[in-house]
Amino acid sequence: MDESLQQLNAIERPPSRPSAPGTIEGWRPVEQKIGVTFPRHYKDYIRSYGAGQWAGFFGIMDPFYEWKHPQATGYFRWMETRLDGLDELRRQHPESVVPFDRHPAPDGLLPFGYDDNGGTLCFQVSGVVDAWPIVFLSGKFGGSYDTFRGNVAAFLVALLKEKFLPIETRAIG
Repeated sequence: MDESLQQLNAIERPPSRPSAPGTIEGWRPVEQKIGVTFPRHYKDYIRSYGAGQWAGFFGIMDPFYEWKHPQATGYFRWMETRLDGLDELRRQHPESVVPFDRHPAPDGLLPFGYDDNGGTLCFQVSGVVDAWPIVFLSGKFGGSYDTFRGNVAAFLVALLKEKFLPIETRAIG
């Protein structure tokens, strides 16, 4: 277990029986369908915490969780919808959209989480898989974004301790 996940465990212990923690074998079809190998820290986070929200506001998507709400779309459809939103905003308002393309474009974004204001947490699929930057897009991919170096657990620790220090913050438009 990496240091960031240990720090997160110290702030909020993982559930004794996480919801939908997945398995090593279970990741293979997920990764094949999307066309990436996910960072180990994301897989470790899902294995430890499973599906759920943080501070009643941020959620980390879990590909193994089966949504029970009748209007829920599931992991793959959620991801596709977020990426479609980026494409649509680029078509309608090219001057007001973040300067990122969707995965699988070079350095493209791959959504993995959200906030209740419509914001999206993404991996920027660039370079070494376990060092992908995290890009937090403000609601509906417009307005602003923050780039964070660190893993999922480090992002959550910084957020929960109110010590979120992005390496880049940009307002668009």
